[in-house]
Amino acid sequence: MKGDWEEMLDQLEEKELAEYLPETLPEVDEVTKKRIEKQTLKKMKKEQKRFSRKQIAVAAICLVAVLGIVGREPIQAAFERLFHYLPGAGMYVDEEENVYYEAEIIHGEFTENDIYVQLKNVYAENHAVHMEVVMTGTLLELTQEEYEDDSPDKYDKLEEMYALTMEYDGEEHEMTAPSKGVLTEDENDTYMITRYRRDYQRYVKNVEQTYTVHIAGLENTLSFRLTANTGKEQPENIGASQTQNDITITAKADVTDQGILLEYYILTDERLPDFDDYFTFRLTPLPYGCRTLDSITQEKYQDMLYVTNKDGERLQYKGQEEVENGRRMLLEGTAEDFPITFHRSPLTGVGKERETVEIPMPESIRVLDQTVEFPYGTVTFEKVKGERIELSGQNAAGEEIVAEAKELEITYTITPDEGKRQLYGVFMEVKGSLDGHPKQIYPDENGKFHFYTLVSSANETVTLELYDPYYWIVDDYTLVLEEPESVK
Repeated sequence: MKGDWEEMLDQLEEKELAEYLPETLPEVDEVTKKRIEKQTLKKMKKEQKRFSRKQIAVAAICLVAVLGIVGREPIQAAFERLFHYLPGAGMYVDEEENVYYEAEIIHGEFTENDIYVQLKNVYAENHAVHMEVVMTGTLLELTQEEYEDDSPDKYDKLEEMYALTMEYDGEEHEMTAPSKGVLTEDENDTYMITRYRRDYQRYVKNVEQTYTVHIAGLENTLSFRLTANTGKEQPENIGASQTQNDITITAKADVTDQGILLEYYILTDERLPDFDDYFTFRLTPLPYGCRTLDSITQEKYQDMLYVTNKDGERLQYKGQEEVENGRRMLLEGTAEDFPITFHRSPLTGVGKERETVEIPMPESIRVLDQTVEFPYGTVTFEKVKGERIELSGQNAAGEEIVAEAKELEITYTITPDEGKRQLYGVFMEVKGSLDGHPKQIYPDENGKFHFYTLVSSANETVTLELYDPYYWIVDDYTLVLEEPESVK
């Protein structure tokens, strides 16, 4: 890994190095340096596939600057730029110094040449401007060879056809997307790309201005204006708000020609899986009180979040999209439905605690009486069941091989503490296991949990790691929006 970084650094010109190596500011003590180094390097390894080599190199430069390796002391700009390229690297940034900007969409969509183009998720944090551009239609036809996953042709051709620039500061700037994705339809060994999504981040010194997005081959443009938003510090500026358990939910609504556009934000220092990309595909929050399989119903999921009109009738969803720390929802309705009420059942939070426990590996079944304490509840292991199995496959020489392993089933229960935060789940992983990634575990009809894993049969015990305990934050939120912010 170190060699890779050195190679990338060698490829950058001196002016690029100078741009990311700042001159002044506070010293960092040794403990903080170690924390920065550990968390940043871990994040960089994790994000290596998502970001380009040059972007990782720039992040490495920032790390060098922050740690003072080249004799320069770190400054806030180094932290900001590192966050820009590697979000959430774990470095400390003074919350009071952060400035958040919200977007006023001037031209957010258009259709041209049967291609629908949409601007989404536009915002800025400090000097990092974020936006997503999605194109839908008959975009590009590819052969089998051009479409293969390891072939860069599809993205190269798409970028050539639909190169994107953004106009600001009186100039037009080329844009490169660190994250992108496509949807494809195939027929008779040909592939048609029908959707092209690109995520962009750009460091802009003067954030509060108007931006115009140009796409090659299309005459229409997208545009938006960014303005500082103090809503995070003063949630009452956004709209109706309610605070419970140190968590604030704030919401506002506008009436458009398509219906009621409602957006809400959840302001908290706790980790919420609803708005954390790390948990998007790992954790589905359960409705409050669902501690057995039979109690988890579609109706309870629908009761987790809904909006009613002045007559108490639920407004139907027409669509939604994520925004920073919240969501924007389009509902059926008009100004005649006001006042409307936003309902939100107890949220799910995720802790950062990690605990380990040694579990024996029996030949059949063994009763357990081991417990692990978390801040909002207790995990109790009741029994472990072991079964020897044979795994077959081929070695590098193509020879058939057979290996013996043991499949374990570990049964446990969760007892929540009383109070406003109640544990109802935890992720588990056996060190050295032979199977896949950890998954969310749901309770059975009796409220018990079953964790399955495959391990080497040579072990007498296994080390089970428990982490990311998740819990209900027991409060309902009810926000009354007396009237729309605007009517179009």
